Amino acid sequence: MVYKNHEGYLDPTSGQALQNTHWEELQQLREKEHGLKRGQKIVLTEMYREEHKPARKIQRTYIVLELYKYCVLLKDDKGYRTAPSYIQLQMMMKGVV
Repeated sequence: MVYKNHEGYLDPTSGQALQNTHWEELQQLREKEHGLKRGQKIVLTEMYREEHKPARKIQRTYIVLELYKYCVLLKDDKGYRTAPSYIQLQMMMKGVV
């Protein structure tokens, strides 16, 4: 979508600022809805499988980067990123998965 000012001229700077403001509002709404905050550290329990060995549960610490409509973007201390759905995230936080 191209933003135009009141005189009808293209104004990409204002358009980008409005888009960023809208994105920030969406992030704040999703933070309230799901009880998460960007920058928050969470500990998740995951199943770890090695070849020819039984599976075991391990705990990893992730930082919440962004909240999207259907998933949340997480990053661990090594830079690995993952995006589980909110339902998967709740199960991982409880240690069910």
